[in-house]
Amino acid sequence: MAISKRISGAVGVLAAGALTLGLAGCAGGSEGVSSGVPTGDGLTTVGFVAVGPEGGWRNANEQAVKDTFNNLTGFELKYAPAASPSDQQSQLEAFATFVNEKVDVILLTATEASGWEDSLKLAKDAEIPVILLDRGVDAGEDLYVTRIAPDNYSVAYSVGSWAVDTFPEGAKYFVLEGVPGLSVVTERNEGFEALVSTVPGFTKVGAQTANWSTDEGRSVIEGVLAANDNDLQLIFAQNDEMGLGAAQAVTAAGLVPGTDVKIATIDGTTGALAALAAGQLSFVAQYNPFFGDIVYDVVTKAIDGDVIQSIITVESDTFDSPEAGQAALDAGLGF
Repeated sequence: MAISKRISGAVGVLAAGALTLGLAGCAGGSEGVSSGVPTGDGLTTVGFVAVGPEGGWRNANEQAVKDTFNNLTGFELKYAPAASPSDQQSQLEAFATFVNEKVDVILLTATEASGWEDSLKLAKDAEIPVILLDRGVDAGEDLYVTRIAPDNYSVAYSVGSWAVDTFPEGAKYFVLEGVPGLSVVTERNEGFEALVSTVPGFTKVGAQTANWSTDEGRSVIEGVLAANDNDLQLIFAQNDEMGLGAAQAVTAAGLVPGTDVKIATIDGTTGALAALAAGQLSFVAQYNPFFGDIVYDVVTKAIDGDVIQSIITVESDTFDSPEAGQAALDAGLGF
């Protein structure tokens, strides 16, 4: 992978231990905002409007950001997870708190794409740069500095390319989608369908949200298989957890995942790579969560007033066989 899990130099060595403990020990504060370190003169304050616990990818990504910013590198991180992964109101309140506190920079991973324009205008008026992490928002690019993320479209396109190569005569397929209203859901749909929808023989049985959940993924696919007399050859799950739930449903229906029904997922968690190595999943596109070092670089440039490109793409990998899955595990690429 092009981006290492390890943050280079003093940032990685010092942050991993010291701030993880500091952040874990702080809970709450007004508006649900918690601070990783005591406020001190000379520290640059970074407000992180986050999603919070949502699954393996989100946990790894947010921890990478937390581990990057700490008092030993001159930063104070204020971490504000949403009340739930779909609670935008708590994020809007945390964002407003950070603006009122006059933090130096705001990092935002939005629970929803829409509804952010007024908040972003407040930050701009206060001359507080906003950096989007992972998810985009429906707002003018002049209201935020940049978006740092793997390319959802390209990652999903790689899944579609694999599907077309694997099923040259087409297949009946179903899509397990993430939480409705998110930019990542739209981008992953567009990337996957870009090829698949143009190839004769591919029939879309349907698409339904399973809210990134293993249990919901299993429940949805159980219903789909029952309604279609098990006549389904391909499942595209927009994250690993839903794909693992789909594999459970396929097994429960008396079919063999990886043989009777092939399942492709996005994220690249340890669980998904292990399932790929075991043949239960057929393709895993990794959506690299480890870009805290890139965020650190962009934050320092934003504070200095440097010109920053509007989109910064984080490189990721794909794994298409049990051997590739095992090799990725051996290389420590899971999370």
